Amino acid sequence: MRSRKSEVGSRKSEVGSLKSEVRGRKSEVQSWLLLLILPLLLLMACGSGDTSNNEDVQERLDMRGLQEFSSGKQLYIKYCQNCHMEDGKGLGKLIPPLQNSDYLLNNVAAAGRTIKYGLTGPIIVNAIDYNQPMPANPDLTSLEIKELLVYISNAWGNKSKIVTLEEVERALKPNTSD
Repeated sequence: MRSRKSEVGSRKSEVGSLKSEVRGRKSEVQSWLLLLILPLLLLMACGSGDTSNNEDVQERLDMRGLQEFSSGKQLYIKYCQNCHMEDGKGLGKLIPPLQNSDYLLNNVAAAGRTIKYGLTGPIIVNAIDYNQPMPANPDLTSLEIKELLVYISNAWGNKSKIVTLEEVERALKPNTSD
């Protein structure tokens, strides 16, 4: 009887060792999966393919810029994509494009003012007249506007320097002209 208890104890110990080994292997597999998936997630966040034209963003932006680009993309989807479209091309002659937009790229920080306070009246973008009001986004913080600007000024083939938070805050001050 005693050897039977000893055998059961030994088997329980074996089972415990096997469980521990399986947990260790599971953790190792999860780590490897994370290492494999992380670059894919970053690529997805930064976009790729014909509609976004963001292939060189990872080469042009540093890690902080890529983080802001990724956060800005999420903000763009939430606040801007409905009108300016996923590809940044706008909506015909109703909504101006952000892709290759002279209005945006000539003064990126000032575009932050448009995002925060909205816009009414005519504007000219790439030699085309637009006269649809753009709604204000008064709840966006200066940092969120900066992230949005990093995204829209570097997505879809746009290539702009990273706007600083100070530049955005200066542009957002009342009585600041574009």
